[in-house]
Amino acid sequence: MNEDTKLTWLKRVLIFKILVVALLWGLPTLLGPASFLQMLGEEIPNPPFYMRIFGATQIGLVFLYWLAYQNPVKNRDIIRYAVWDNSVAFLTMMGYAATVGITNPTVWLSAALVLFFAVAFYFLIPKAN
Repeated sequence: MNEDTKLTWLKRVLIFKILVVALLWGLPTLLGPASFLQMLGEEIPNPPFYMRIFGATQIGLVFLYWLAYQNPVKNRDIIRYAVWDNSVAFLTMMGYAATVGITNPTVWLSAALVLFFAVAFYFLIPKAN
């Protein structure tokens, strides 16, 4: 795959990542009412402070992914970060699944998505000019 094609695909993956992070992880955990989150099968911690902080950090990542989208070559370190971030998240989820167990389908969907993003970003990291 040539570099132009890789950049096109990287931008597509970044847009998808922005949407997933904002709509699946960021906004619901930052602003979602407990009733909405319970409808999704999520356990609401008491107090929800750390869940809200998680949502805020996810919204911050949306900004970083937007910067990477605008200039993937210049901001390739953000893509490198995304490889590590998604890899660690996936390994953490699998460790939790192996030791405690995961029954929530939303968590399994999240695991599949972070694995996809880790692999996609790894293979699509742009080369320096």
